[in-house]
Amino acid sequence: MPKSVTLAARVDANLDAELSRIATATGRSKSNLINEALSAFVATEKQFLVAVEEGKQALREGRTLDHATVVAAFDRLVLPQS
Repeated sequence: MPKSVTLAARVDANLDAELSRIATATGRSKSNLINEALSAFVATEKQFLVAVEEGKQALREGRTLDHATVVAAFDRLVLPQS
């Protein structure tokens, strides 16, 4: 198991109360819930940063689409076909 560290953070009192309620309802500790939430947040942010870098690379390589093409593709996917 990786070494753990203690973090200190200020949170809104309402958030703390909700966290306590969820911890009690699920039989888990607030620390466990916070660790799970931060792990999910970090994973999402890492994916976002990778996607941004991929987009920057595509732009540098000229792999782009004009606005009208993107809108048309979106419309085909979202709007019902008649």
